[in-house]
Amino acid sequence: MKYKTGEETKMKIIDSAFQLLAEKGYDAMSIDDIMKGAGKTKGSFYVHFKNKEDLLYEVIQMRLDRDLDHIVEETFKELSNETCNVQLILKQLMHQVHLGSGGVDRELWTAAHYQMVVLSRKNQIVREWMSKQYHAWSDFITKIITRGQDLGQIRTDIDILVMVNMLISLLEGYELRSIVDPDIDVYEQLKLTELFCTNQP
Repeated sequence: MKYKTGEETKMKIIDSAFQLLAEKGYDAMSIDDIMKGAGKTKGSFYVHFKNKEDLLYEVIQMRLDRDLDHIVEETFKELSNETCNVQLILKQLMHQVHLGSGGVDRELWTAAHYQMVVLSRKNQIVREWMSKQYHAWSDFITKIITRGQDLGQIRTDIDILVMVNMLISLLEGYELRSIVDPDIDVYEQLKLTELFCTNQP
C-alpha cells in the first residue's frame, strides 16, 4: 500500500509539472507551484526527484513521448498485408499523433511541446531528445512511404525525404498554429496525403 501511495504521489507531481510546463514554461514554474498543483508538501518532492530538471526528464518520458513503439508495431502489421491501403494508414497515423500520447489532451500536449521547443535552445538534453524524436519519426514514415511505392500506391516522382519532411512539418505546424488559432481544423491536413498517391486524377 505504501508503494502504491508513493507511485500515486509521483504521478500527481508529474501531472502537475506537465500542466504547468504547458501553461507557464519550464523556467517560470517553481517546485512550490508544482507541489501546490499536486496537492502535496514540498518535502515529498525530494522523495521522488533530485531537482526540477530531474522531474522534467520524467515528464518527457511519461507525458511527452508519444507511444511510438506501439504505433510502429501496429502500423507494420497493417503494412504487411498485400492489400493494405497506404494512404489510409498515413491518415490513421496522423490522426493518432494528434490524439497525443497516453490519453493526454491534445491542446495541453501541444502547448507543452511548444515549451520544449523553446527550452531546447539552451538545454542540450532536451535538444538531443527532440532530435532523436524527429529522426525516429522520419525513419518510420520513410518505411511507410517506401512500402507504398513498392505497392504502386505512392508517387515516385517526389523525393521520399521531401514527402517525409512535409508530413512531419504539417503535423507540427498545424499543432503549433492551433495554440493561437483554436478554430483551425487540424485534421484537414489528412486530405493532403492524397497529393502523394498515384490514384489521384
